[in-house]
Amino acid sequence: MASTRQSDSNLFCGKMSKTVSKPHGGRLVSVGKLNTESSGKGDLTLEVDSRTAINLFLMKTGIFSPLTSFNTREDYDSILREQRMGNGIPWSIPIILNIDPGKFMVSDGDVIILTRNGHNLAEMYIDDKWEFNKGEFIDRIFGTRDIMHPGVAKIQEMGSVILSGKVVGISDQELPFKEYFLPPEQTRKFFQNKSWKTIAAFQTRNIPHLGHEYLQKSALNMVDGLFINPVIGRKKAGDFSDKIIVGAYDRVLKSYYPAERVLFSVLHYEMYYAGPREAVMHAIMRKNFGCTHFIIGRDHAGVGDYYRPYAAWKNLEAFDDLGIEIIPFEEAVYCKACKWITTVKNCPHGEDMRIRFSASLIREKLQRGIDIPVEIIRSDEIEWIRKQDNIFVS
Repeated sequence: MASTRQSDSNLFCGKMSKTVSKPHGGRLVSVGKLNTESSGKGDLTLEVDSRTAINLFLMKTGIFSPLTSFNTREDYDSILREQRMGNGIPWSIPIILNIDPGKFMVSDGDVIILTRNGHNLAEMYIDDKWEFNKGEFIDRIFGTRDIMHPGVAKIQEMGSVILSGKVVGISDQELPFKEYFLPPEQTRKFFQNKSWKTIAAFQTRNIPHLGHEYLQKSALNMVDGLFINPVIGRKKAGDFSDKIIVGAYDRVLKSYYPAERVLFSVLHYEMYYAGPREAVMHAIMRKNFGCTHFIIGRDHAGVGDYYRPYAAWKNLEAFDDLGIEIIPFEEAVYCKACKWITTVKNCPHGEDMRIRFSASLIREKLQRGIDIPVEIIRSDEIEWIRKQDNIFVS
């Protein structure tokens, strides 16, 4: 992976070299549709959690290419230790199916039907099972055992045995905001029809603020197109709700972005809040959508103060074969002296002159009914948000 770390001072020196985006592992994979008429008759059924259901969706649509099933024991061990599958392909978080052996008994060779809320999702042939060493998983993926970390808390709630095997069919799922979703096959066709050779992807789980807009439009000066791909799905309490994220972007994009150079599509995905490790997964998924570049900021996929600033940069730059170029940005701030949005690296003024962009600060001010500086977020966007109900995840 070629690093493109640079400061704002040379962001506008022309577009990056033309590249060709290949799916992760070489091709977009697919899993056949579940035969709902034949499945579930005499088979074991396992009710899965929301993350597992979404992971099946990501396999089916090719977003998790080259995965067509949950990770094997070999891949699981290799990913934990090396951030690569057993065959050497970069992959940073194991995608697993786990069970509580006290509630669900299964043996090698069994066929199980994975269900969610009474709906058959997938058929799977079991070929292996092993003890889930949660401590090792948590240490390597999150780097902390603090139960207040939402990703750590989620793992602690999971069962103690991991299953692997062949998934032979996955059903369609009725997911929200489907009118805003395009699978990789369609985004790639869109980019091709637009004759875009270089596409920068932007990951977010928040509403847009002017710091994000600065990063997105700065990247747009270097590439042909911008792919804005916010996460839709289960998040931690206090995060912005999906409808607010989608609605805010819908309004901002229509008014302040060049429509002919931007594609907006949601990503159904459940956050791990795993910082540096998760940044790699986010880049891989956008590579599968057809993007050639990935925007990375100061605290990518983090939560609280668990990860050092720019830790995601360092982890991503450890790969020279990820297949997607990274556009790293220093932290953006609004400088009251410069009267401009810039970065901490380029602004000569002190902290007393800086207004920092913070989604958590925006959430806090919204919850308390406090005015938010127009230097941080557009006033028409905030006015719309204040009129909505269920702004935050409860």
